[in-house]
This record gives sequence, structure tokens and C-alpha cells, in this order.
Amino acid sequence: MKYLTLTGFAMLCLAQTIGSQVRLNLSLMPDRQTYLVSMLPDQSWQAPMNAVGSAQIVIQMDAAKPFLAGQIKSFIPGVTWLDNAYVESPAAAPQYRFICFALNEPGTRNIPFQAGVETPLFSFVNLEPGCAGPVSLVDNNDHLVQLVVNKNRLNITQNLTVLGVRGNAVAGIAANNANCAEIQTKTEEIIVNSLKIYPVPATDMLQILWELDPGQNIDKLLVTDMIGRQLVLETIKPVSGEHRYDLDVSNFPTGLYTAALINKEGKRQAFRFTVIRL
Repeated sequence: MKYLTLTGFAMLCLAQTIGSQVRLNLSLMPDRQTYLVSMLPDQSWQAPMNAVGSAQIVIQMDAAKPFLAGQIKSFIPGVTWLDNAYVESPAAAPQYRFICFALNEPGTRNIPFQAGVETPLFSFVNLEPGCAGPVSLVDNNDHLVQLVVNKNRLNITQNLTVLGVRGNAVAGIAANNANCAEIQTKTEEIIVNSLKIYPVPATDMLQILWELDPGQNIDKLLVTDMIGRQLVLETIKPVSGEHRYDLDVSNFPTGLYTAALINKEGKRQAFRFTVIRL
């Protein structure tokens, strides 16, 4: 894998196409190492209107923290992604590093666009040791991004060219939740200790591990799919100390799932996991 710059790249227009309907999301999985890029369409497109001609997803992070994207895994059959360009400390934003992921195919009709359903696109990890701190998707309308594009002539914009929009369908960023330095979000309930899951993504069996202190309890495990349908509701026997639960996901389609450990008081600790069919 080579580090590339985008000097001389043609500048993409930052103006959003009328009818733009897709927001992007970046999240950090519970292993604190795997980053997941997903999209949330506001509109559904069926073939042939779901045809994607080109795509570029761009993330940014602190230029002082080592970061090398690797283990890039697509969640869409027949679609692959690569980290085709690294923009290191451009003059207009010297404090940042930008990594541009590109669709490896010349076009595809394999990406589903279903209104209101979060669709995972691909995941990746940082091959460098240590925590890179906050990692986020760039916003095309951000002043700093526009400076890099207009002054440095470097294309670091989000782009998802969809036939149904007849242009760039990216309307903005839904959420950036990818800071490995943060142990938990402010709204997350903590009812178990040392929650871990692996492998990420899973294929056949997902191992869920946690620890219970005396007085803590876990009653159930709930798993739902991307549109909130219940797939699993299992009763868990509370045991102090280390606990492991093996969740069979061999029949789960490729996608993003939400799980929650629930105690007898009804409090829940939620986490997300991904499944990929090889």
C-alpha cells in the first residue's frame, strides 16, 4: 500500500445536488479498534436508480497521531473499498491528516438504498499501535474542508454519485462516534464491566464477554436488526466474575446489529456488532 497525495486532483463542486438524500455515519465498535462507515438514506432507490458511479469517503484525525488504515472489509457483496489517498497536513489544515477511501469498482448497483435504514458500507482498523484519538468524517460544508479544496486544490470531499439523484447524494454527516480515548458515551448505561466482543466483524459465532461485580446482575440479552426487529431474546443466568456468551450468528445476513445486556431493573447496556457473509 502506498501513500499518495492528491495534488493536481480536479476539485469537486461542494454544492449539494437538489434531492441529496444520504447521510454518513462513522462509529467505533466495542473492540475499540474497528471503525465502521455506514450510510442512512432518507429516500429509497431501486434498480437501476440505485446505480453508484463513483464514491469517496473521507475521514480526518490528528496529524500527530500515527494512523494507517488496514483490514478494510466491505459489507456489500461485489463491492470493495481501498484507502487510495492520504493527505498529510495540507497547508490550509496542517493539524489534520485526511484519508480518502474510494470505491474500487468503476460502478455498482449492489448498494441498497432503503429509506430510514442504516446500511453498513465498510470497516477498517488502525494498523499503528496506540489510540489515535478522535477520528471523524469530514463535512463537505465545513470551512476548513473548503479551504483545503479551494486553496490547496486537494479533493477531500465526501462523494456518492447515485443515478437517482443524478449527482452527489451525500447530504451531510449523521454522526461521528469514533474516539477510542472515550470509554463510554454520556448516555450509555454501564451495568457490566469490561464488555468485549469478537471477532469484528463476525461470521459464525460472536463471543460476548463481560464481568459482574457482587451486586450486579444481568437478566437478558436482546439482539435486533437494523430496522429494530427482534432476533434474539435470551435469559442470562447472573454469575459473579467473568462471563462469556456465544451468540450464533451463522444465519444472520451481512449487516449491522444492535445488542443489549439487560438487568433485572430494566437498565440496559447496548452495543453494536457487524456480521459479514464471506
